[in-house]
Amino acid sequence: MGLNISSLNNLKQNQYLNKLVSNQHISTDASNDDFWKQLLSFAFDNLPQMCNEQKFFDENVAPLLSTLIENNLTSHNIGSIVRIVINKTSQLKEEESDQQNYNLIVWQTYNALFILRSAAKYLIETLTEDNIIRHFVAIVDSNDTKSDKNEESGLVIIEQLLNALIEILVDIPLSDMTYNLQLEAINGLLVLLSTQMYSARPANKSSIYRLVMQKKCAIHALLLTKSLLTNFVAQRPAPEFQSGSIILGLASGLWNVLTLGYGKGGDSDKPAFLARQSLLLLLVLTNHCTTEVNPYREALFSCCDSQLESKTATDQTVTGFKIDFTKLYKTLCVNLNDDQTTLLLYMLLHRNHYFKSFVLSRALELDQLVIPILKILYTSPDRNSHHIYMALIILLVLSEDNLFNESIHDITLKSIVWYTDRQLTEISLGGLIILIVIRTIQYNMSRSRDRFLHTNLCATLANMSNHFKRLSPYVSQRLVSLFEKLSKKFNKILEEIQTNDNKTSNGVVQSDASSDCETNSVVPDVVQDVSIFEEVLRMLLEIINACLAAQLTNNPNLVYTLLYKRQVLEPFHSHPCFQDIVMNIETVLTYFSNRIESVDRNLSVAEVYEIIQQSSLQWPSDRLKKFPELRFRYVEDEQPEEFFIPYIWSLVFRSSHIYWNSQNILLFNPYRNN
Repeated sequence: MGLNISSLNNLKQNQYLNKLVSNQHISTDASNDDFWKQLLSFAFDNLPQMCNEQKFFDENVAPLLSTLIENNLTSHNIGSIVRIVINKTSQLKEEESDQQNYNLIVWQTYNALFILRSAAKYLIETLTEDNIIRHFVAIVDSNDTKSDKNEESGLVIIEQLLNALIEILVDIPLSDMTYNLQLEAINGLLVLLSTQMYSARPANKSSIYRLVMQKKCAIHALLLTKSLLTNFVAQRPAPEFQSGSIILGLASGLWNVLTLGYGKGGDSDKPAFLARQSLLLLLVLTNHCTTEVNPYREALFSCCDSQLESKTATDQTVTGFKIDFTKLYKTLCVNLNDDQTTLLLYMLLHRNHYFKSFVLSRALELDQLVIPILKILYTSPDRNSHHIYMALIILLVLSEDNLFNESIHDITLKSIVWYTDRQLTEISLGGLIILIVIRTIQYNMSRSRDRFLHTNLCATLANMSNHFKRLSPYVSQRLVSLFEKLSKKFNKILEEIQTNDNKTSNGVVQSDASSDCETNSVVPDVVQDVSIFEEVLRMLLEIINACLAAQLTNNPNLVYTLLYKRQVLEPFHSHPCFQDIVMNIETVLTYFSNRIESVDRNLSVAEVYEIIQQSSLQWPSDRLKKFPELRFRYVEDEQPEEFFIPYIWSLVFRSSHIYWNSQNILLFNPYRNN
């Protein structure tokens, strides 16, 4: 092998790989230095570029991996590779004076990790965790004076490997040369933690996860979390290498291996591989074992702004790491189209009060964050449900703050090109939020009727309702129109129920058993529909009432629209679920209607608006019945792991560019787009 190029076609004939997978133990002492140098100094000629090509690669090396696993309990060569990785990592930490030798060690360490990752992934996809651990047992070399044992247990070796991978990320400086190595270290950690995908056992029962969360690895939790988040913020593009020396030539080959050929082309074509993989690993680390001490989760939720002077800090007991929140904010805004970025934003807003305060303090820049979130909801038919949930919850969390609810109506937007329902030449950010939430409610109610969605959508509008200001005619029309459309469907359902009740009371029976079964299955659905529509309609009326009670003078367009569509309220005057709130709204409309009718001539639209504006200044607000202020707060589910862990691993499965064998995945359905 040496410095020669190896292709996929001749891997199975390579003498060094065949020796590695044989039943012959290859020690890591000096007698085998030449073997390890030859094995680890290679470059591939034609590595896969896409996930389906990675599948082809895995299929090509599967015979070698199968042989390795068949012989490894005798040879313990996987343990030997781990020892090589540990030794090489130590060398990289100790000396950097000889750049050429340093680069060569980086190159060899990467190759060792690449082989180890391939073997570990094969093990994880086919064996239980207990059997995986058995394959990591290592033979202690005869010249090793640190131990009297002939073997070190698999758990000890895995712990040493995990530590080595983490040390690569926290102790070895990131550069063009080490970029590749750090990326492979992250891939290695993702593979080792992917036991969760193939197991029904919760992470807190996993030996590997316990090592990561509780043992020596946890010592590095703060630095590792900071490194991963820093990598994400930096969005550092994949480096390119120019040929010139042997070492640079090797680096070029290494880069082609590691980036799967993507690192070619101009700057705009260079993806930020390290940022993407860092974020995926960060999400994995922070969302497992959440009912126990999770040092990575604690580190993420306690980090604070590095630009904030300590003397102005609101909490003098800050123990987390510091990172530039301005840069983090900008990176989040730019990448919110990705599920994983939206999920990170949710976690930071929900759990890190330093970051939430930072976001809410940027009143004039809220559009940078909110518009991408709204676009996710607008394109919801093309999104998976989890991404929609995250976007919606982010809006709900933001709407809990009154400053946010006030500021969004003071931000004017020009020409929202992706909003194609109607041309919007100018609209406030608050108005756009209302439009998108209304549209999403309407879409949900006409299709999935997901109670979680409509409850949280309505809660967001409710939190904002006391601060609705200067709603445009279009926004006002859409709000009232939503109530009108849903009320028609609601009344139609009530008529269907009444019709069925009449048939039953008249002794009408089904003609056969099959139709009787159909009736029995439909009735619960109809009852549920009534409940859902009642809930949404009541909430919409409360939202309109809250706006009229708190912001009447600032919303003449809403008053005008309600007067124009006043008939939509008539069916609810005597309905016990709506009567009290409808009477309040009718009190307002009657007041304005009387003012308009007192003018004994036909009025233009402009004149009607003028009367509404003038009359609102004289409106006696004490005439309205007081209702509790609409305030809703997002509360995370008592067992969030049931939602987040399958979601996160589905993201790793689809976004990591690592090919995963889907056949034995137990955690989620890999063939369904959730």
